[in-house]
Amino acid sequence: MRNGKSNWLVAALVPMFSIGCAAHSSFAADAGGKPEKSDVVVTYAQPSGAFTPIWLAHEAGLFRKHGLNASLQLLTPQVSAQAVISEEADFYTDGPDLINARLHGGQVKYFGGTIQQLVFQIWAAKEIKTIQDLKGKAVAASTPRAALDTATREALKKNGLVPDKDVQILYVQSVPAILSSILGGKTAAGTLSAPNTIKAKEAGLNLLVDVGKLNIPAFQVAYGATEKYLKNNPNTVYAFLKAIAESVALAKQDPGAAKKAIAKYAKLDDGPTIDGTYEAFAPYWAMSLAVRPEAIRGQFEYIDEKEFPKVKNADPKDFYDNTFVDALT
Repeated sequence: MRNGKSNWLVAALVPMFSIGCAAHSSFAADAGGKPEKSDVVVTYAQPSGAFTPIWLAHEAGLFRKHGLNASLQLLTPQVSAQAVISEEADFYTDGPDLINARLHGGQVKYFGGTIQQLVFQIWAAKEIKTIQDLKGKAVAASTPRAALDTATREALKKNGLVPDKDVQILYVQSVPAILSSILGGKTAAGTLSAPNTIKAKEAGLNLLVDVGKLNIPAFQVAYGATEKYLKNNPNTVYAFLKAIAESVALAKQDPGAAKKAIAKYAKLDDGPTIDGTYEAFAPYWAMSLAVRPEAIRGQFEYIDEKEFPKVKNADPKDFYDNTFVDALT
């Protein structure tokens, strides 16, 4: 990163990174030290602009700046969660799958997040004019219980439609596959994130619901690891969060750098789509990375109690650890 950008970034973020949190003195005393593990695997779930802070942290050398040799891996949410639990990956980066894993006994926790509300859009075939027109039809989503699935179900419910009864939900794994299912007539509609929302508009599809405007608390991009990892690698976790915090600041200060990362990882080469992807997510990247309890509480409401009976008595505090973020403030 050029010196000019580095200088403003340091000046902007010094207050964020001052260490003086007495409540967490045992960790704060060592925060900022050499990472216990330098080679780390960071997962992300979709070629969606929501993950720009991760991509930019890699492309701008922010992971390297804080002593991490990060490898980014594109994995579905469930595979990502399993990879972290099995110690094949270091950092989970996506939505609610770690909540599901913990309810099934997995010793995992969230330690930060950049988008803690649902930012998706539901687009439909040209003949579908309103969301009510979806009754008796199929809507495409990615994978069961992922953030995109939650967004789909909540948008339907808020418009008086019962998921799996009034509207069938068909899982096709990826966001690009969702768009293809609409264009190919396999489903009447689907839930998308940018850049595929821009492609849907260009294809003449109809926007039915802008989920971002509904302000639904939930995890769309949150960071997690096993409790064992958090205990044994605190400086590695801290270094990761510093890189992400700087990346969010850089993405907002330097849209050009963010758009280059979007173009590379979302495999885009046309300016309007890249610009639209950035504009779709930039307002939602939070400067504070602290996990919001209401986002976890909101996720509890979307969980099937028959499949996850422990959710009835679950306490949001058991699902996250803000110690590391607290050391940044």
